[in-house]
Amino acid sequence: KPETMVNAHGGTLDLGTYKITDDKPLGMIPFTAALEYSSNIVFSTVALEMPDAKLYKYVREFGFGLTSGIDLPGELPGKTRKIEEFDEPTKRFLGFGYGIATTPLQILNAYAAIANGGQMMKPYMIEEIQDADGKALKSFQPEKVRRVVSEKTAETLTDMLCNVVERGTGQNARLAGIRIAGKTGTSQQLVDAEYSKQAYNASFVGYFPADDPKVAILVLLDKPKGDYHGGAVAAPIFAN
Repeated sequence: KPETMVNAHGGTLDLGTYKITDDKPLGMIPFTAALEYSSNIVFSTVALEMPDAKLYKYVREFGFGLTSGIDLPGELPGKTRKIEEFDEPTKRFLGFGYGIATTPLQILNAYAAIANGGQMMKPYMIEEIQDADGKALKSFQPEKVRRVVSEKTAETLTDMLCNVVERGTGQNARLAGIRIAGKTGTSQQLVDAEYSKQAYNASFVGYFPADDPKVAILVLLDKPKGDYHGGAVAAPIFAN
């Protein structure tokens, strides 16, 4: 639950062969605060505590490792680990977005599913095909794919994502008079099969107005210079 107390271990979790760190050192905090401040440590712990089958189910049902079926050629499914490959490090790092390759469309569509009350939709580009006189030859309608989470869970997630923007790492995406639900993202890029300390992805993904969403946007920056955190460089673009 959002108010459940979780342990962020003061910003460093030393697991012997590897460490998990947070930008902002935190101690015992409510779960919603772990999302607000992007605690890798807390989300690694939550992922580890989930049964393998449940974690894998949600990764897949939110659309990762699968094509969406959008009406564009060349869509890639991305890559996810098989359930047989779920060991402790894999689950921990998956909890905050590592060991998985996704497309921007997958990320945006996953958030759109939350915006749609937990219902995953099939994305499409073409609304209508017309002849030379403007007469409709074929039209396309929104198509439901599957329910990923309940409406209540989607509502809870939306409130938590609004907190990210109101008081967490996403404050640069705030706009007066519009309630925005969103999340910052900062990840090391794979360079020569290793995670780089110089090349990053910085992102902000969100939707608005949060109470009746109409628009979802992903801003993704490739190797930003200077401050590479999503909250610093991607969130302001989202606001603009």
